[in-house]
Amino acid sequence: MKGTVIKFLLKTAWVLELAIALFILVITVVQMVLTGMDSLDYLALGQFSLDEFLANTMNIVVCLEFVKMLILHTPRAVTDVLLFAIARQLVVSHSSSMDTLLGVAAVALIFIIKKFLLSREDSVPPKDMLAKFSQEFIAKKEEESHHE
Repeated sequence: MKGTVIKFLLKTAWVLELAIALFILVITVVQMVLTGMDSLDYLALGQFSLDEFLANTMNIVVCLEFVKMLILHTPRAVTDVLLFAIARQLVVSHSSSMDTLLGVAAVALIFIIKKFLLSREDSVPPKDMLAKFSQEFIAKKEEESHHE
């Protein structure tokens, strides 16, 4: 009974994560379109701001990486989100020299982690949870039918 409840909760959490990822992806696509339209309008009016364009574009990239992280559940996907988020901060914000140095050190550390601590298996997502739960459910039903 306890195992069934845990499996149900895990499956529910996984489905909710996918729903959140889909929602974020839809909003990100809308933001892409709006950013493109706004950029063209500002360009035509001569009021285009490269800083604002880069900030919006990097936000879109971070969102896309975040969606990949929610779907893949791999250490490499997590490091990619961190890498893009830090890179976005470095490119967009005009921080102090110390903040920039810390950001560059953080990016270097992420590259070191990706090179030396992550293996190829860390890039491969775990087997599909729904397929796993379905196989277990079918096996359990077959076992029950054999006992009857």
